[in-house]
Amino acid sequence: MFHPIVAFYYIKKDREKFNYTPIFLLLLLLVTGRVFSIYVTHFPLATIQPRDANIFLESIKLLLPILTWALASYAMTTILDGESLFRETLMATTYSLMPYIVFIGPVTLLSRILEADMAALHTGLHTVIWLWVFLLFFISLKEMNNYTIKKTVIVTLLSIFTMALIWATFALFFAISAQFFSFLQEVFIEVKFKFL
Repeated sequence: MFHPIVAFYYIKKDREKFNYTPIFLLLLLLVTGRVFSIYVTHFPLATIQPRDANIFLESIKLLLPILTWALASYAMTTILDGESLFRETLMATTYSLMPYIVFIGPVTLLSRILEADMAALHTGLHTVIWLWVFLLFFISLKEMNNYTIKKTVIVTLLSIFTMALIWATFALFFAISAQFFSFLQEVFIEVKFKFL
């Protein structure tokens, strides 16, 4: 969190000793922190009420952008002379989530002593945490691929655009699949009434 350049250097340095366990543990801690936040945040400050929360959907909403970022940034760095492998990009992305993992618990507990009129402080702390995470995403992209600041900005913007394309492609696929299955169901019903 405080020396990201050194951490990203060690991720690249130890390529042969790569292990997926830290990635899964960090993602599990990320989801655990989000669930803790949903159920413990003080009622007036909560963005979602526990009785309305779907933990599976909340986990997907948290993990999908992160995993899509790792995929999109790797795709862009592959095209634009990047040096990192996908597993290294994924590990750097998950390590960049450390500010959220470490500070979501204390911020959530702090919400228990805040009142509704202090919602701006609570929201501001969440914003600072996410800005810190996004800054670490940027630093990881730069350091893992030995880019200049200018090239990192360009690759970041292209990665965000690629993320949008990935989501649009999946949305289109699901919409077409739903239409196709609806068509098959209508054909089946038509055949059933016609011949039975």
